[in-house]
Amino acid sequence: MTARAVICDLGGVVIHIDPTRITHHWARRSRRLEVDLQTAFPDEAYFAFERDELSEAEYLDHVRRHLELDGTDDELADDFSQLFLGADPGTVQVLWELRNHGWTVVALSNTNRIHERVWSHRYAAELQVFHAIHCSHDLRARKPQPEAFTAVLDQHGLDPAETVFIDDLAVNVEAARGLGLHGATFASAEQLRQQLRDIAGSSFPW
Repeated sequence: MTARAVICDLGGVVIHIDPTRITHHWARRSRRLEVDLQTAFPDEAYFAFERDELSEAEYLDHVRRHLELDGTDDELADDFSQLFLGADPGTVQVLWELRNHGWTVVALSNTNRIHERVWSHRYAAELQVFHAIHCSHDLRARKPQPEAFTAVLDQHGLDPAETVFIDDLAVNVEAARGLGLHGATFASAEQLRQQLRDIAGSSFPW
C-alpha cells in the first residue's frame, strides 16, 4: 500500500493509563468496597459522557449516587483523572518520524471533557506531534462506532486504503478494518514500528 496517514488512539498508546486508579481513589470516598466499584464502573453513563450526552455535573452526580460517593464535584473529578501515568516517548518518536516524512498524523480518542482538560495540558508537548486531535465528546460518537472513524476521514480528506488506524483495543482496530482502513493493534513502540513497516511496505519512510 501507499500509506499517507495514521489515525492514532491516545490512552493506552500515546499516554499510559491505569483506569483502576479511578476506582481506587473513589473507594476512599465510598461506603462500598473497591471491588464493588470496579464491577460497577465503567457503566453506560460513562460511555454517554464520552459521547457528550451528559454534562460534567450530570455525570458526577450520577457516579456520586451510583457508587455512593462523598465529595465535591472538584474532588470527584480530580480522582477521576488519576488514571494518567505519563506519555510513551517511543510511540511519540515513531509518530514524529512519520509526520516528518509527510504523513498526516491525527488522533482519535474516546474521552470526555474532564479528562481532556488534564491530558491536553499535562502532555501538551508530546501531543504537538498531531496535526489534529479528535475527541468522542466533540464527535458525539465513540469508537468502534463507524461515525467516529468516518468523521475523521472526511475532515482530513483521507482515503481509508491509505490510512493506518492504531489502537490498543482489538475491537476498535477491527471496526476500522471493516471500514477499509489498515489496522495496527498497539502493544509497544517497537512492535508498532514493525507493524507499520509490514503494512506500508515500500512506502514506509525508514
